[in-house]
Amino acid sequence: MTPALTAVYDELLARASAPPHAERAIALRDAFLRRTSSSSRAAVEPEDRFRAAWDDALTTGGLARELAESFDDPSERALARVLSRAHRGLFRMSLLEGHRIAEDALSGASFVVLARDDIGREVLALGGEDSPLFEARIVAAADGCAMMPGIIFHPPDATSLIGEIVRAGHQRGLSRLEICDALLRMQHTFRNLSRVKIGYAYKLEALGAPAAAEAMGA
Repeated sequence: MTPALTAVYDELLARASAPPHAERAIALRDAFLRRTSSSSRAAVEPEDRFRAAWDDALTTGGLARELAESFDDPSERALARVLSRAHRGLFRMSLLEGHRIAEDALSGASFVVLARDDIGREVLALGGEDSPLFEARIVAAADGCAMMPGIIFHPPDATSLIGEIVRAGHQRGLSRLEICDALLRMQHTFRNLSRVKIGYAYKLEALGAPAAAEAMGA
């Protein structure tokens, strides 16, 4: 994110993690981890999932919108509101005429990522021209867009399979958020089951409800 957005994000997270919001914030975070897990067994989650879970608690969970009103500075309050309206999607980064572009494979929307957004620069550097698909939230500022820190990459070998899964999800009338959650469960399966083939983790049957996914991975 930009320095200003990062400062406000960090302050939102600090306020959400303190009384009287801490209990609810942790419940929202843990609900995301359960919803995007392929197994009902307790596991130590990697850092990227915890970052994504906190992003979810602040945005989808509504904490950023509520806490925005507690900022005395009008510019910080405005940035907190911007963060609360983050767009969650399945992205691929590319470089077009010197501009960093994040294309959402779910909605078809494209976002020009600010040059001073450190996260966007790091994501593009990791993927190069063959940037893998990743799930993230993007916030739109007045002069461009920036990414929140909760980025989870899908394995490059899953890209073609994900295309089929996304099309099936749209045909079944699943929402963008439901498809995102389902894909994270598939990524969780691939990451946590030893020697599992990519086609076992990323398959149409795994588009079902979280309870079904848990039963499959249990």
